[in-house]
Amino acid sequence: METPIRVLIVEDARTDAELAVRALARAGLQVDHRLAATEEELRGQIAEFRPHLILSDYSMPHLSGLTALRVAQELSPGTPFIFVSGTIGEESAIR
Repeated sequence: METPIRVLIVEDARTDAELAVRALARAGLQVDHRLAATEEELRGQIAEFRPHLILSDYSMPHLSGLTALRVAQELSPGTPFIFVSGTIGEESAIR
């Protein structure tokens, strides 16, 4: 049996998080996932869940994507971090 990939999804919209999990499953990946929508939740999930991958929205009301990236780099520097967002512009993506 394949070990599931632990994915931490930093997202304030549960439906968007579910879409990401479904997309990963359709790609044939077994996924164990957790959600975080605030910096406190993010810090707790990184410490407890120890994700293999972090997917993050860029623009959320209680946590900016850049803050999420900074926290992830601080607490789990080797973990891949990917922005998944419909609101990020080309200039922000390049930065």
